[in-house]
Amino acid sequence: MKQWLLIIDGGATKTACAVVHAESGDVEYSTSAKGSNYQAIGVESATAILQELLANVETFLQKYPNSQIAVATFALAGIDSPKDHTAVVAIVQNALQTTQLQVDTLIIENDAEATLLGVTAGQAGALLIAGTGAIAYAYDGQQIVRAGGWGHRAGDEGSGYWLGQEVVRAIFKMEDGRGKPTILKEAVYQSLGLQDVTELAEWLFHPSYTNAQLAKMGSFVAKAVEQEDACAIEISQQAAHELVLLASAVLKKIDYQNEPFTFYCNGGAIKHNPLILKIFTEQITFMYPQVDISLCQHQPITYLIERTKRAYDCL
Repeated sequence: MKQWLLIIDGGATKTACAVVHAESGDVEYSTSAKGSNYQAIGVESATAILQELLANVETFLQKYPNSQIAVATFALAGIDSPKDHTAVVAIVQNALQTTQLQVDTLIIENDAEATLLGVTAGQAGALLIAGTGAIAYAYDGQQIVRAGGWGHRAGDEGSGYWLGQEVVRAIFKMEDGRGKPTILKEAVYQSLGLQDVTELAEWLFHPSYTNAQLAKMGSFVAKAVEQEDACAIEISQQAAHELVLLASAVLKKIDYQNEPFTFYCNGGAIKHNPLILKIFTEQITFMYPQVDISLCQHQPITYLIERTKRAYDCL
């Protein structure tokens, strides 16, 4: 019987899916869909997205009779409490029930926590993700702790969404005469096809608006920094400060004692803004000289594949 590994990485913006040959470790099939965080889009929409991905997986595996999924990892955003985990387990099980897929071992966990265990190969380490949202995890070899990731309505400081919010706020302040002039205005207006500030206000409440669209506005900050835009520089400095607070929080929670330790960073907000990364690295290494800041070199699903392979090897 041919054995497969199924990995689904469901974030706020995108849900990636991979089918891996269990013995060779080769990725034989991959696809993606929209974000599947049930807290953001609801149970029905999240279930529908997973159903679509699983149907595609089922179609792929029809080419291999007598196949079995040895381990399926569903690493999904939105699992922040036991209640969330129960809700997501139900979503996954309902999606699986619409298929004929046979899964031997099922793993359902928070996407960031799973990525941490993948990137550290199960060893002690920490992970900061500053993508659409922002969250940090640390593992001391015995316990996993977290900070941040509380959602865009009241948290996620330093994330892509937060950067987008700050960009829009800066434009409103500029147009009112309450803030500095900024080239971010032209970038946003051109991207959205807007003519004036009233259209920007309308866009924020348009039915087609999504958090991912606002997070995209944050990507304009790095380019504006290159052009020495004072407003973009201030936004980047504040974002770095927020991410330092986030990273420090998880180090304190594991009672870090200044031994050699790797802190991995992932997500576009920090990887694609050199000023944020520079300030973050300088401040963390000043506070914790033995901490090594390392940018993740691969997509999160790559680390989830490694995590799933280790689970398979332990069967």
